[in-house]
Amino acid sequence: MAESEQDVIGQLRQLQCTPVKIDRGGSTKVKIEKVVKTPQIAVRPVKTEDLLALCINLSSMISAGITLMGALNVISGQLENPYLGEVVRRVARMVSEGSSLSSALENFPRVFSKFFINMVRVGEISGTMDDVLKTLAVFLEKQDDLRQKIHGALIYPMILIVAGVGVILLIITFVMPQFVKIFEKAGIVLPLPTRMLNGVGVWLRHYWLFFIGGLVALFFLVRYLFEIPKVRDKWQRFILRVPVFGRLGCNVLVARFTRTMGALLNAGVPLLQALTILKEVIDNSLFSEIVQEVRDSAEKGEGLSGPLKKHKEFPADVVYMLSVGEETGKIGPMLNKAADFYENKVEYAIKGLLVYIEPAFISILGVCVGGILASVLLPMFDMIKTIHR
Repeated sequence: MAESEQDVIGQLRQLQCTPVKIDRGGSTKVKIEKVVKTPQIAVRPVKTEDLLALCINLSSMISAGITLMGALNVISGQLENPYLGEVVRRVARMVSEGSSLSSALENFPRVFSKFFINMVRVGEISGTMDDVLKTLAVFLEKQDDLRQKIHGALIYPMILIVAGVGVILLIITFVMPQFVKIFEKAGIVLPLPTRMLNGVGVWLRHYWLFFIGGLVALFFLVRYLFEIPKVRDKWQRFILRVPVFGRLGCNVLVARFTRTMGALLNAGVPLLQALTILKEVIDNSLFSEIVQEVRDSAEKGEGLSGPLKKHKEFPADVVYMLSVGEETGKIGPMLNKAADFYENKVEYAIKGLLVYIEPAFISILGVCVGGILASVLLPMFDMIKTIHR
């Protein structure tokens, strides 16, 4: 029983049910005669480019005068990601039953973030859905571009690490045991480094399953620990205090802060609501606390630049650009300029960091491999001396 049909529909959506028939009884209450449980669909990953394609296509169709229902039905069959296509079909079905687009998207929190849903809601309220979707597409593209630059910069160091560890394991598990056999037959007393490395190699050859199992267990243990809020928060704060890498991490978060805030304000989201959304979507506990402080100050009429000036995590140039935006009434565009600047700054910082990281990794691997070779050559020299005697 419910007070109205809309209440019935809302309650059923929370239960992931679709009403087949709703009748109004003799009283003012609404009586449900039959309900069909909406079948669950397997959750699959949705990439940023999939959401980007959805925003661009939906914006183009709405701009062309196509109804929202028609656009959703057409796009659901064109998306390359079959899971996202099924999600869009279900969203279209909910919209046809009287739901708003933003409310329908809320049923799929693993696909659509709170930021995405709130941007769509702003488009519904302001009647500028096509423009908001274009802004959302630009935001997703910029965020994905920054993420790809960071990941791309880390590929080469990771290849160096994997290759170096592979070479070291190959030497101590297959090459060194062959030399050790020769030394033992010659009656050479092995030095301590050689015995230790040979012991590690023998253990790995006989118990490699335990080694792999230990790595897998360590991976899941670390993953579990990072799901604990206190552990994750402490780690995030620690990283921001590490020399060089901490400054880079702060710049990444500043770029994300300015880009997200700029997109929200340009879409017409009120300042306080934009700060509330930003606090929920920014992935760092320290910055979330800063955003909350800024929101509390903004609620008292203090603006953005003043509260941010108190925090060393925000550079002076960002604070100054914000103050200029507040004076001119163009905070959104000014935040976008700051985001462009800091995204480029992050890219150049990563490139500059790689100039030092690559030779550092090569030097470390060279020292490790050199130490292993030395542990092989030392008993070889002893064997040569014995032969000469």
